[in-house]
Amino acid sequence: APAQPEPKAKAMGKAKAKAEPKAKSEPKDKGEAKPKVQAQAGTVVPVVGLPEGWWAVEKTYGTGGMAGSTYTRYYCKNHGSICTIKKAVELWAQDEGKDPAKYLAEYDAKKKAEKDKAQEDRQAKGFVEGKKKLEAIEAFQNTYGKLDGATICALPGWKGESKYLPNSGQRNARYYAPDGSIYPLVNQVEALFGFKLLAGKLDEIPDIEAVRSSLTYDAKGKVVNVARRERVLDEFTVVKDKPEPKKRKFSVMVAEEQHYRETEYISVVKLLTDDAEARLQGLNVPEAEEVLEAAPKIQRLLVERGLTWAPQLLYVTGSRSMRTAGKKLLEAMRGIYYDRAVPFNDRPCFQKVSLRDDKKLTCTGHHVSWSNQLALWKIGQLSEAKAGFAVCRQDTPDPFQLDAVWQIFEPKVQDVESLDKGARPGQGEGIDEGKESS
Repeated sequence: APAQPEPKAKAMGKAKAKAEPKAKSEPKDKGEAKPKVQAQAGTVVPVVGLPEGWWAVEKTYGTGGMAGSTYTRYYCKNHGSICTIKKAVELWAQDEGKDPAKYLAEYDAKKKAEKDKAQEDRQAKGFVEGKKKLEAIEAFQNTYGKLDGATICALPGWKGESKYLPNSGQRNARYYAPDGSIYPLVNQVEALFGFKLLAGKLDEIPDIEAVRSSLTYDAKGKVVNVARRERVLDEFTVVKDKPEPKKRKFSVMVAEEQHYRETEYISVVKLLTDDAEARLQGLNVPEAEEVLEAAPKIQRLLVERGLTWAPQLLYVTGSRSMRTAGKKLLEAMRGIYYDRAVPFNDRPCFQKVSLRDDKKLTCTGHHVSWSNQLALWKIGQLSEAKAGFAVCRQDTPDPFQLDAVWQIFEPKVQDVESLDKGARPGQGEGIDEGKESS
């Protein structure tokens, strides 16, 4: 049966009820001020040095190149999203009616004291650079002689280990102090004991001579460094967490013989010899004077950084003319290279090194090395899986004896378009899209 309609009285009653205005809420106490800054998304974290009434919120970048990494902002009831503690101190003083300059000066003094204390702690462990480090190393060597990895591994409470680097076939050593501090370089350990020596803390220096007398030697009379011979690992025991690097897009080219062209601009000159100046001038190298001045400084700094030998140096020439074809690639390869002393494919290999401010060294991934697979000398990455940016197809014991013409990687446009995108081992060379590799 169809539904019966409601009585009109009830319907009118409902309409009337709808028309009645809502009851007004009780007025709030005017003495309670509403905070200007509301709660923010993120995690509240403890931070030392914040003024009273302030808190720190840790947030995470959601997009962009920093996506996934965290940052901190500071808040109080009147201010929000402040980037630094120092600014929070200034705003707190203003809100409290105090002199901001006074509290900012106190804040700066406290931060300086913390920085000085951290620097002192690092110095006490040998982790400093510059003049102080050189003075500490000199003090140690004048008293105990030069230190080596084998002696460090035999010191009481110390140990060493190496990580095998498959691309270069090298072993990267590091040493661990009894307190867990990590020392990648021998001269850092020399600096550690040198600072103790200068501070008069002789009781904290091990008996170096006693340790040396207990070392083991191999059949060739060379001291055995257990870090490099016995404790060789695929990964170091202690690994520091590093943020995942941003991925870059690469195209992989297959370098064939026809992709190289001869160039008159590349030559290899042995430095620190009697005829080095004449050779550079004979090649019309405009920066010859700069090279000759930098070479002995670089050799000295390499020895000070821990090398136990005076490395040979060579210079790869290039072209400074903007009109030269392949100018960017030539400029990237041009410079001084040092002998790494550890052979690659049973022949000497050299790594590019440059001098900054007459006291700092910077190395790049450019190497002059011999390729057994391709039977040539090349300038590029130290790997048989990578082709060279430049090659010299002459078989000599070392690059100093080369007199054949070098060739530079410069495929023609039609060759680039037809290059196979699947690299074959020994011939592929990663080229950053839109840029020259360096």
